[in-house]
Amino acid sequence: MTTLVTPAAGDPGRGMPQTTAPSLRPGILPGMIPPDVPVPARRKGWWRRNAVWLVLLPLAIVTAAGASSFRVWAFWWPVGLHLEVDRVATGEPAHLADEYLDMGFDVPERANTTVQREIAVTLTGVEQVDQLPPPVYGDPVPIPDGSVAYEVRTHFAAELQTDVSGCQIILVAEDGTRYGESTTNLLGNFYPCAAPGAESNISDQPEWDVESYVLVDPDAEITQVRLAFGGPEYVTIDLS
Repeated sequence: MTTLVTPAAGDPGRGMPQTTAPSLRPGILPGMIPPDVPVPARRKGWWRRNAVWLVLLPLAIVTAAGASSFRVWAFWWPVGLHLEVDRVATGEPAHLADEYLDMGFDVPERANTTVQREIAVTLTGVEQVDQLPPPVYGDPVPIPDGSVAYEVRTHFAAELQTDVSGCQIILVAEDGTRYGESTTNLLGNFYPCAAPGAESNISDQPEWDVESYVLVDPDAEITQVRLAFGGPEYVTIDLS
């Protein structure tokens, strides 16, 4: 009698790591994420990450522009004539008051101090002349071709030891063109607004008269005279 023996079935997972299927919590279906499992946060876009800086950017631009404009103002404003402080007619006194830093070259006790300068100027006459008077040094100066010369007569009044250096006597044409704005005197006078014969720019008398000469274009119609000491303040005298 032959007995048939059926071999036992082998373990189909023998030789391979066995894994256990994860169990699901009650009420959780396959594919669902349990509520207590952290979900990776979605990365914010560039605009959201930089929202604060985008809001502050216009303010930064305005602040930078303001600082830049202040520097421009600080360098530009003191140079040139920008502030009319008085305006009168011919024969009336115009008053100019400004401040300057005195280096003490002529008045040592005022060295490195801020000085208030107050001066009154009266225009007594403006007329065209055919020739210029002899200069302080050298030969007579002819009137250049293409130009005409005007004599400007002014009367000054100020306290003693008033510094009148940097004085500008300017003729203004109807179209706004300015003549004689440079502080260099046409006749080589180092002290163009000091009293005649003065040895410095410091006044030694309360009142004095000055004659100045300015070259202008032949077709210019002069309507104003301005007086300044480098700016920005100046006075205007209308010709009548």
